[in-house]
Formats: sequence, structure tokens, C-alpha cells
Amino acid sequence: MQVLDGTHVLDFTRHMAGPYATLLLGDFGADVVKVESMPDGDPARHIGTAFISGESGVFLHWNRSKRSIAIDMRRPESAEIVRRLVERADVLAENFRPGVADSMGIGYAKVSQANPRLVYLSISAFGPEGPIAQYPGTDPVVQAMSGVVSLTGEADGPPVLVGLPIADFSSAMVAVQAALLGLLARYKTGRGQRIDVPMLAALVFGLTTRLATYWTSGVEPRREGSAHSTVAPYQIYQCQDGDIVAGAWTKDTWPRFCAAVGLPQMAVDARFTGNPERMKNRQELNAILEPIFASRTVAQWEESFHEANALFGPVCTIPQILAHPQMQALGLVQSVEHPTAGTIPQLAPPIFMSDTPGGIRRPPPLFGEHTSEILQEVGYSPAEVDRLAGSKTVHVHAFG
Repeated sequence: MQVLDGTHVLDFTRHMAGPYATLLLGDFGADVVKVESMPDGDPARHIGTAFISGESGVFLHWNRSKRSIAIDMRRPESAEIVRRLVERADVLAENFRPGVADSMGIGYAKVSQANPRLVYLSISAFGPEGPIAQYPGTDPVVQAMSGVVSLTGEADGPPVLVGLPIADFSSAMVAVQAALLGLLARYKTGRGQRIDVPMLAALVFGLTTRLATYWTSGVEPRREGSAHSTVAPYQIYQCQDGDIVAGAWTKDTWPRFCAAVGLPQMAVDARFTGNPERMKNRQELNAILEPIFASRTVAQWEESFHEANALFGPVCTIPQILAHPQMQALGLVQSVEHPTAGTIPQLAPPIFMSDTPGGIRRPPPLFGEHTSEILQEVGYSPAEVDRLAGSKTVHVHAFG
């Protein structure tokens, strides 16, 4: 059993924020039907620079555990197909700009009439209302507007984007929570509802320590490079053969840090006894620490910090973290058989449930791969499916 067994998700999302959310719902048992528009489907199928047998690497990473139905939403008969899909759905997810879903016939006002128990999840860049709600926005735009980019980079350098699509990812994870909260609310009330997840709100919500400091002190946050904004020492240090992150987060971790670097007397040095003193004297503290860290290898420091039970982590490259023994122990790197791309790597879901675990349920779908079976599930006969395909209302993938 998986926790979302029997839950039907109608997925009109594309690119990353929406698809990454519905992927996780699919990993935990939901039947995710990815509705793709004709003639080309999710634009993510065609973006990026890495492709396997014509399939985009990013699409393959964002869309497993789903089935694909391809519909030409401009055709009159598509409305009946969508109505039948909506009637059996528990969750409908879309990530169009405000008003676009209404123009497609899948706005909340219309679909909730067909299914009052529907949890309607809308992900957008800036939300349904406001002075910029109607404008397009993707991950880099939202990163910039959220304040995150202003905080990223060296103190004396220009602002830079975060090295991963943090706005998309944050929005996807918030959207998963939103869908589950909507289902829980429906369990209690018997009614569905509309839920909006603005990417801007999801990312600003993650400012946490920077907002706490700003609202408390009134001092505008600034870029700190690799150093922590509120705690010292806690940053990247260069070693003989690589870089590490090491530091002290709380009162009890400072003596451990000092023991790890071989300077136990520094724990009682008046310049560094408390975090406020260490933040004030961070430049002086780093003048002591930097040559010490540079004198040994990453592996030597790892042994020393682990022995002291102090905060430590090597700065891993992508290949290094994928091959790390801890990743292997967690079973995070897995693979799945794709019908045309062959064996493709995937990351397992990051939530580990003892009784109802998730897992990779099916490979990313080919465009329209499941159109026929989905249509038959909602009452269309094989002959009717053939007719719809012949009129180009739907696309049925032909194997072979």
C-alpha cells in the first residue's frame, strides 16, 4: 500500500514547479494523469541541452510516476474528455498565468461545478491578483524579485543566481503540502477548494534568518559570500586539496569546533566566547583559522571533525555526492527502464515512510503514451478512441 493509492491527480502543469510537485504525489501512489497539449506536449520535452533518444533530460527528471494523455484543447470534443477526467479527479493542478486556465475551460469556477469535491491547485509566478500577477515569471525572475539573488554572491561582487532552480523547487514542495492540506480539509468538510501557490510567496517564505535579523535589527541584509549571515564560524574554508564547510552553530558546538582544529584554548578566548563576539571579530577569527585549514587535506579534516562530533561537510561536486556512501546507504540513486531511452537514472523520493513508503512507480511517459487506456477508463470505447485520434482531437502514441 502507498499512502495516496486511489487518489486521482489531473495534471495540467508544465516546465518544473508543477511537474515536480505532481511527480512526488505520483511516487506516493497517486494516479497522476499528465494532460499534454497537442501538437508538442509539455514544453519541457524540448528544452535543455541534453537528450536521450530525443527525450529531454530535464523532462525525464521531472515527470516519472505519471501517465500521459495528449489532447487538442481547441477541438470542441475535448471539453467532454476534460469533463469526464475532472469528474473522477481528486486534485487538479495547473501552473498557467492567471486567466489562462479559464480561457482553456479548466478554470476553478467551471470545473468545481462538475466536481465540487475537487482540490484545485494553481501555481503561478506571482499569484492570482496584484499589479504584476498577469506577467510571465520563471525561476530566475522569481529568484531576482524575492531578494534571494541580492543575498547570493561575494560581499564585494555582483549578485548571482542560486546554483539550482530554488524558486521552482520551493514552489513544488509547497505545492505538495498544499495538495495534501486540501485533501485533508476535504476529508473533514466533504468539499474541495481552490488553493493558490505563488512562487514568489514560496521563495520569500524561505528567507527565514535574513528576515528575522532584518526585522529585529533594521539592518538591511547583504551578501556574505560563503559565510553564514548570523553565525560564526560557519562557512567554506579551503584545504590542501579541496573545500569544506565547518562551523559552530550553538554554544555547545563551539568547544567541539575548537577541539577539532586543535585549538581548545580558543574556546575561552574573550574575543570568541560567544557568537556575538565571534561575528564582531570574524575577520580576526578567520585570520587564525584559514592557514590552519589550508595545512591539511579534506579527508584529514573530516576525520578530525567527526572525532570531535563537530559540524563539518566537504564541498562535493555533483559526481562526488551521487557516488557518496551516504547516498548509497539511503538508496537515493536509482534507475528506471524507459521505453525508448533505456535505463535512465532517477533520484528516489526524499521522504522515508515505514508503513506506506513511496517509490518510483513508472518511467516518464512518452507523449500520449497512455491516451487510449485513460480514455477507456472514463468511458470511451476503443472505436471512439480511434475516432478521436482520427479527428486529431487526441494523440495516441504508436509503439514500434
